[in-house]
Amino acid sequence: MAAGRRRVWAWLGVGLIGIGAAALVIAALLPTYLMPRLTRIPIDIRTEAVSLADNASILDVSAALNGRMRTETGVPIRVQTLVVSAQPSDADRVTLVATTRLQRTDQAGPNAMVSARAEAVTLSRTSSEPVDPVGQIKLDVDKPAVPVSRTGFQYHFPFDTQRHSYPYFDTIAQRDLPIDHVDDDRNVDGLRLMHFRQTIAPINLYPTQPDMQTTAPASWWGLPGEEQTRFDLYYSNTRDIWVEPVSGAIVEQREHVRRYLARSVDDPMAVTTLEIQTRFDAQSLAEAVHTARQARMLIRWGNLYAPIVLAVAGIAVVAGGLLICRAARFHYRDITGVDDDHTDGGERLAIEDVGVKDDF
Repeated sequence: MAAGRRRVWAWLGVGLIGIGAAALVIAALLPTYLMPRLTRIPIDIRTEAVSLADNASILDVSAALNGRMRTETGVPIRVQTLVVSAQPSDADRVTLVATTRLQRTDQAGPNAMVSARAEAVTLSRTSSEPVDPVGQIKLDVDKPAVPVSRTGFQYHFPFDTQRHSYPYFDTIAQRDLPIDHVDDDRNVDGLRLMHFRQTIAPINLYPTQPDMQTTAPASWWGLPGEEQTRFDLYYSNTRDIWVEPVSGAIVEQREHVRRYLARSVDDPMAVTTLEIQTRFDAQSLAEAVHTARQARMLIRWGNLYAPIVLAVAGIAVVAGGLLICRAARFHYRDITGVDDDHTDGGERLAIEDVGVKDDF
């Protein structure tokens, strides 16, 4: 009977040691093997961000139709960007389709639309870098999308974002340009953010995008005569982005964009077609913070908290199993310290069953 109980305790101890060892193995594999393969951009995405600008400048379309190129100022603008996942998307990649609309909030109907664009890009779900197929951009609703290759980040920074520069793709310039780490000073509702800034000096878009110019009589530009005169479209931007570094999620983006028609970069007769300083509205910022916090917590649990819990539990269970095995071995030893089994292989009797000689 005693030997049977001892075997039960011994098997229990061995089982606990096995469970504890498995917990230790999982604790080691989670951050080193499993999480790098499980940390991915979601495949089902639908996010909307709204940015506001109170004092924008835009091309006065009515004046242009009447033969005069001029800029309208003090225009309130709402920028709405919708990003959804599309095909091709699978275990390794996700395709994002983004549409952006600029609308003035002081008008309604067709007159409210300032501009609209759409683009598609396929990203690696693990590195956030663009992969095949080549992305497409549609800057004019009346024209087909054009393929544009890229290597820079755009809608998602890499997981475990670092404090250095990254290539960042600009849709208007249609090229990859560096975005630099600035500081880590911003804290939104307890979420520490990394600040990156991309500064794009005025560049002429016409050499790479032949549609980015307007030809009109000189008088339209305020110049003497009626000779047809071409003004190219120049573009500059200061883009500030705040990133939650663990998840790589973009929490907010602000831009100071200027586009203007000119014969040279510093043409005194330049006509601004758009100048706008945008910021996220309160709802978009709150939703982005919530999404980034959830992603950060899941990654932290997989890389840090869960391994610690499993390691501590595994060590405790292994220690408990060893103690049980030790107790099972020594609990039934007799008072002389002899092991539970006799040297001749016979079963040892319990102490109370051992007979005592009468002449002792």
